[in-house]
Amino acid sequence: MDVVINYDVPQHSKDYIHRVGRTARAGRAGKAITLVTQYDVELVQRIEAVTGKRLELYPTEAEEIAALRERVGEAGRMATRAMKDEDSQGKNKKRRRDDYGGKDDKDRDDDVVEAGMPKYKKKTKRR
Repeated sequence: MDVVINYDVPQHSKDYIHRVGRTARAGRAGKAITLVTQYDVELVQRIEAVTGKRLELYPTEAEEIAALRERVGEAGRMATRAMKDEDSQGKNKKRRRDDYGGKDDKDRDDDVVEAGMPKYKKKTKRR
């Protein structure tokens, strides 16, 4: 794969590493682009801490982003319309499955520990 585009920052740094690793198979070079909002700063910092590298910032222009945002919005509306049409025709049966194929998710927070971030536990009442 030549390019991986993360349009949402993965919640777990291992997922980011897995996605980005797809660009550099068999010694080939590739690029990974992650679209980041102000709400993703903590996730990006966690990824940087785990990987030991700072993610490179690509400069952008507001006009370009506005144009692309409109195109993405239109594509989303078209996809939603197509899915509704398929649902109404009975072609799109919903299947329930969690994001990790039914596997246990207990090791998913080990990237937090690797990044040196505190692990918070639920408070329990003592009697």
